[in-house]
Amino acid sequence: MSALAESIKKRFSEYPSLLLASDEAAIKLELKPYLQPFEEILAHRELKAVMKKGERCEQSGAYWLLYSDRPEDDFRGTLTYWQRVGRSVLSPTVQKAVELTQNGADIKTLHRSRRLRYGPHDIHEYRGKFFPQLVRSLITIAETPENGVVLDPMAGSGTTPCEAIAFGRSALAADLNPLSVLISTVKASIPTQDVERFEGSLLSWSKKAHFDSVEPSRIWGAHDLDYLQKWFDEAAISDLARLRAAIEEAAAGFEQSFLRVCLSNIVRSVSWQKETDLRVRKEIRPYKAGAAIERFTENLQDQLERIHAYLSVLPKRPEAPELVIREGNSVNVDSLFEEFRGRVDVVITSPPYATALPYLDTDRLSLVVLGLLSRKGHREREADMIGTREVTERERLLQWQRFEARKRELPDAVVTLIDHIASHYHAESDDVGFRRRNLPALLGKYFLDMLDAMRSARALMRRGGKGYYVVGNNSTEIRGERVEIATDEFLFAIGEAAGWKQLEAIDMELLPSRDIFRDNRGSKETILCFKA
Repeated sequence: MSALAESIKKRFSEYPSLLLASDEAAIKLELKPYLQPFEEILAHRELKAVMKKGERCEQSGAYWLLYSDRPEDDFRGTLTYWQRVGRSVLSPTVQKAVELTQNGADIKTLHRSRRLRYGPHDIHEYRGKFFPQLVRSLITIAETPENGVVLDPMAGSGTTPCEAIAFGRSALAADLNPLSVLISTVKASIPTQDVERFEGSLLSWSKKAHFDSVEPSRIWGAHDLDYLQKWFDEAAISDLARLRAAIEEAAAGFEQSFLRVCLSNIVRSVSWQKETDLRVRKEIRPYKAGAAIERFTENLQDQLERIHAYLSVLPKRPEAPELVIREGNSVNVDSLFEEFRGRVDVVITSPPYATALPYLDTDRLSLVVLGLLSRKGHREREADMIGTREVTERERLLQWQRFEARKRELPDAVVTLIDHIASHYHAESDDVGFRRRNLPALLGKYFLDMLDAMRSARALMRRGGKGYYVVGNNSTEIRGERVEIATDEFLFAIGEAAGWKQLEAIDMELLPSRDIFRDNRGSKETILCFKA
């Protein structure tokens, strides 16, 4: 056990009350004090999942008593929503300990509020982040074996593969967004890093790095450079070129990828893109030469402090689980991971909201700055994204034809809603804006894509494996009347049509979000639970 882990255990352990302490046979369990109702449901389900035949549990005041002959650490290292565990002494769970490292090694109190940005989970200001605790608990609830395989076909920022790897399970993930693939790969690789080598190599790089002047045309092609000049001050472009060159010339492998993610994380702040706007809208601000390098350096230092503390507390595993993250479309994830067919134990994913976010468009500056996707390639890639709201007139017509041809594959309620919206938003109507006109075709594309994606993921599952889809609802307005798009109900039915057995739908309260896209969240979120 590291010095930091030992310090956390010593500082935040306590003796149970005399009444509880007298029952020496029972392991005492303390729930986190700030759980939402759905989290309490998951807390008890994860406890039930790790209990063995003959073990029993009962409530005693604010605690739960577990009668088991097994070591306390069997539960302390597994449970997510439980704060402390022990027989004679209540000590923090591993999950609670890693959450305590959110601000690095400077740990003052036992948090009484939710922590979502600890360790790797704050390496990038990615929109629509998944809750790491939710992923970890679902891995347990699904009874995923030690050598099990966890799949996220729509990886986003990589929370699912990261938690799977940290929990000792193999992870598969895919995304069409090259930035998502980069972030996910780095994020999920962090739990496997040796703490001293990780920090030492990056600190060494930061001390030796020379951000020498470099001609931007050496970094970007003419078309991409022309685009960047519309969104950055010339001095900012010069600084970004210097950063790109320094990272690529003096680092390699994981370290280079990590630095590239750090660079992406400061791009928005030094651009003319409005800080809190999902779309790329211009707001010209003064730029001080060197600011990008300064912000990058500060961000790197913050990350190193936080991740060093996280890795110091995270239990070490003798062998790193298998991690495979590929760039590709979730609608054919079975082909993307053909070699894993019949081997996946659990799917845990958070699909995009229907037409809610311009996913690729949101990241376009980082994609160009990092050289992950040229500006010319954005339109074609965006057209393939599930949940896109960007479509040309030709694409709208093609998607509507696709919907008409395949609508019988969708539940009646989905078809009824789309046809209802289409009846009000005729393409030939002069008073209908292009976004309203596009909506029926885009909704048809979204639900057909989700049908194909859920069917494709189902094809990779072992018999009896579980699937968890965390989905959000949103709404539209028809002639001044608000119309709810019940994505949770629709996708629950679509999952069954895709070959999954429905288990249940668990309503989630919308937890407070601190990311810059919090105002774009929908009205409701639900965990859709399936069995293969």
